[in-house]
Amino acid sequence: MSELEVFPPELEDLASEVGEFICYWGFKKIHGRIWTHIYLAEHALDAGQLMHRLKVSKALISLSLNDLLKYDVILEAGKSTRGTQTYLPNPDVLDVILNVLRRRERKMLTKAETSHKMLSSLNEESQRRARLHKERVVALGRMINQAQNALSSLLELATVDLTTWEEINEKRGGQQES
Repeated sequence: MSELEVFPPELEDLASEVGEFICYWGFKKIHGRIWTHIYLAEHALDAGQLMHRLKVSKALISLSLNDLLKYDVILEAGKSTRGTQTYLPNPDVLDVILNVLRRRERKMLTKAETSHKMLSSLNEESQRRARLHKERVVALGRMINQAQNALSSLLELATVDLTTWEEINEKRGGQQES
């Protein structure tokens, strides 16, 4: 670490806000803080640099880096001159979002579907004793199915070539600046 490295409080404020935001995606605040530092750094960072910047333990950094790697939020960038693994942000934000949806939300919906099927398979007497609203049990199954279909449709969009769309948006953005 260079003695010239000075981390302004504004950087930590931003990292903290990104951490708060990323909690809504099911991640922990530390994940957002780490990602912000990696994303904004001039060069790839290693775990030691992140510990220094964020003032957190090696164990917390290690666990968090593994989580971020698992979802392809960050990428391994090779070894530093000291031989430590360094990390860069995944530059493809759409890919990051789709990976999270594919790996986590799809699993959650599948578990909800399985649980719903088990509840639906209860005999009428068990459902009556539990005071379950039959139509709502059926409706909940349809909601789960619709959520799975919507997620599948969204994930299929990832295979669409958006080059033309991006070019149109770039042209429109250039016109607005004029």
